[in-house]
Amino acid sequence: MRHPRPPVILFSIFCLHFLPVVRGEDRSPPAPLGWIHINDNAHELFSRPGRHKATGAKLAAGTLCPVFKTTEKDRAKWVQVRLLDLASVSPQTGWVEAGHAEILPPDAYPQDSALLTQIGAPYIDDFAAQHTQIARFLLRQGAGQALLLCYVFCSRLPVAKLVAFRRGERKFLPGASLDFPISELHAGPHSLEVRDLLGDAHDCFITHEPFREGPETRGMNFVIRGIEGNEFRTLWQAPLEFRSLTEFRSKLQILDPPEKNIAAPGTVTTGEVTFRLQGSVQEPVWKGKIEFFFFGREAAADSVSLEKACPWNGTEFAPLR
Repeated sequence: MRHPRPPVILFSIFCLHFLPVVRGEDRSPPAPLGWIHINDNAHELFSRPGRHKATGAKLAAGTLCPVFKTTEKDRAKWVQVRLLDLASVSPQTGWVEAGHAEILPPDAYPQDSALLTQIGAPYIDDFAAQHTQIARFLLRQGAGQALLLCYVFCSRLPVAKLVAFRRGERKFLPGASLDFPISELHAGPHSLEVRDLLGDAHDCFITHEPFREGPETRGMNFVIRGIEGNEFRTLWQAPLEFRSLTEFRSKLQILDPPEKNIAAPGTVTTGEVTFRLQGSVQEPVWKGKIEFFFFGREAAADSVSLEKACPWNGTEFAPLR
């Protein structure tokens, strides 16, 4: 005697034969409702609408993020966004108070897949594209169209890219490009911020970039760049930290002026950068300390302090050292 097939089995057979199979790798992220452009100071990212618990991530000035939900809380407009945290290279989703930030329609900027197609190989490979994330920023260029600045990171590739896209007639076209090797000794920028430092509505961008030149020679650089034509140009660079402890001097030697001691053998430099307004230009000011060490001694033998302003000379900011 034959037994009838249970309804659940019959339904499963129907699904296998007649319904499309959806695999994890085929799922694409939802399309955004729009874009938010942070055009003033940094905005904190919160786990829920309203000032409940901050996630620790921030939307730096110049950031462009996709918006997926909107709501109102305590008479303020809140939007749910997703951003790529550069320090951890991990996506973060949360809520940000819109405030005076600019909200743009969904068709104002292309999806990630369209940008990767414009960049080309290896990002047009399906496997690479699935593991690629993009952080977006806007750079004003005077009265012209703003550039779409993208940090492109693929966890399966040894190089990350910074690419500036210009708006064409029908699509955004890649222009200036900069590679960041990714390895145990090198990493991409930990942060990126956009600022009009020259007061002419031509934005510069500031990055914090870790470096490592050996087991005991490493640190973090503060870098200001601009765009000239189709190229990125470094306008200024200074260390936030520089540990030069691979080699040591046999006796204490302090050079004059003090900035000459930065990165000398057996030194640890720590500093911070602020800006002061000189006319219409915000010029960087480095303030920090250089400590001198001998091999086998944990405490510094001596130290010197330094504060130095680096004015704009028409093409770049004067070097720190």
